[in-house]
Amino acid sequence: MVYGMTVQNRHYLNLGRLSFVVFVALISGCSKGNPKTAVVRGVIKTKQGQPCSKALIVFHPLEKPRLNDPKPVATAEESGEFVVRTFTMDDGAVPGEYGVTVVWPGDSDGQSALSLSGEGSTSGADRLGGKYGNPKDPKIKLTIPASGDPNLKIEIDG
Repeated sequence: MVYGMTVQNRHYLNLGRLSFVVFVALISGCSKGNPKTAVVRGVIKTKQGQPCSKALIVFHPLEKPRLNDPKPVATAEESGEFVVRTFTMDDGAVPGEYGVTVVWPGDSDGQSALSLSGEGSTSGADRLGGKYGNPKDPKIKLTIPASGDPNLKIEIDG
């Protein structure tokens, strides 16, 4: 007998500790984290081949259970290249169906100013005049596969 405990009591104490550790591991493994994303990168250009520098690209989930999910976004570089992010930098998008909106800041004079409140209307400085900015009536629809899309090409009327 050690410290007033029998061998059998120590066995039950160790079994209790083990059960507690397993329980904690199970509940922490069951916590809801972010869904798995797939890498999405690409380029956005006009049909004439002009890169849409600084265009804001938003992916709106189309499946009803995902309508309120976080929306993947990207901002095009000078070359029109972009990398999509949803939860962390460059993590991509959750695979599925999307309607895509595009707001391209600036006007025909090259002035660059962006008003997100102008998304879906002709207000704000959007070179596209709101044509691609309405998430309720997206002009671009696409599917992101589970494998991702490292070469997505978006072509718009500019």
